[in-house]
Amino acid sequence: MESASANLQELHECRQCCSFCDRVLHPSGCIESGCSFLYLFEDEETGTRFMGCMNKVFRAEIDVDAFEQAQRTRHGFGGVKMTGLPLPQCRSSVERAYYGYGDPFECTNPGFFKKPVPAEDEFDLRDL
Repeated sequence: MESASANLQELHECRQCCSFCDRVLHPSGCIESGCSFLYLFEDEETGTRFMGCMNKVFRAEIDVDAFEQAQRTRHGFGGVKMTGLPLPQCRSSVERAYYGYGDPFECTNPGFFKKPVPAEDEFDLRDL
């Protein structure tokens, strides 16, 4: 029996061609949508503020000052690797790790670019 984390890894990573694609979540979308699952905490030792996702759509805890500084640039902060199932308000995209030419870099899994949906038989306490 496969573990749930292995299934999520397959859901968020495509390695079927040489491009290597990953689903990423854009934390700027969490702030813009006013997501109630976005949390903020301050490290008592350093005073650094971090933000993260209570639903673990992404597992990274992001330095808020670094995020705000990056957001002021032309490219913005960008995305962080998705690790859970996105919520309807989540802003996500697929990023390619490598660009190349020829058959090895041709996409063989175009369905990967569609937003993932939870399986019908998935158990979620929020549904109770």
